[in-house]
Amino acid sequence: MAKIVTIINFKGGVGKTTLAVELSTSLARFYGKRTLLVDLDPQASATFFVMEQEKWAKWKSTNGSTADLFEQPHHFSMRKAIVQDVLRDRTNVFGFDLLASNPDLVDVDLRLADFVGYTVLQRALDQVQNEYDYIICDCPPNFNPVTKNALWTSDAYIVPTIPDFLSTYGIGLLQRSVHKLFSSVNHATAFGGPVHGGIVLTRVRATKLHSYYCDQVRFDYPGKVFTNGISDSIAIAGAADDRTPISALNPPKGHTIELQQQFQSTAGEFITRIYHLRSQNVPAMSQLG
Repeated sequence: MAKIVTIINFKGGVGKTTLAVELSTSLARFYGKRTLLVDLDPQASATFFVMEQEKWAKWKSTNGSTADLFEQPHHFSMRKAIVQDVLRDRTNVFGFDLLASNPDLVDVDLRLADFVGYTVLQRALDQVQNEYDYIICDCPPNFNPVTKNALWTSDAYIVPTIPDFLSTYGIGLLQRSVHKLFSSVNHATAFGGPVHGGIVLTRVRATKLHSYYCDQVRFDYPGKVFTNGISDSIAIAGAADDRTPISALNPPKGHTIELQQQFQSTAGEFITRIYHLRSQNVPAMSQLG
């Protein structure tokens, strides 16, 4: 059964989508893990990172998207909506599937505002959870009902952050928000919410300021910070423009060699961390029936 992990930070521009896409690619390519990326951001950045807009437009019309999942949950077919091996047309990466997003998710948020329980996504993922090793949810930088749906079904959440004041300031707030969301169900079920699976330092520069904040985050959150971080590079933006993740380049060239190694190492550490957290944690809500 898949481990479900949400990638989240209340601060935008911290490399959240890049991490979600590159993790999904690395897990599939380097570790042979069947991975489903669920794009829950109305901006659809993860979707357009790996899928051409023309193909996406046709796909969402005939097969569906995450917006349809929330709008018509009782008539939505996950297997039909999932783009299998989304990178196969231009890379040798197989095992990375995508559930595409849709800007219409903005309107879905409004209709879900008074929804209690946040189990729509959980019920949809139940259809395919046994078919994957990992399901990764890429969320918008807020705590809206769609984000809460992702957390409700997740075993853990990962926080990417740039090592600076504005990006790291909200980590504590995020933890408290997750705790508050599940505090009401703690006593009624065995599930206390997803575990904080770790912090990934992104867009790291070789400066005294970034070095200071890297040390500060490690001090504030002992044992939570991934050993592997991701360097800042214009090559990452270029990868999104080319719709080819750095983890899929074969062979990588120049600075992308180091970046690919960083993403691969981060994915390996992700596997280890999620395994140990999951073995120590109580069952996720999706496994409680």
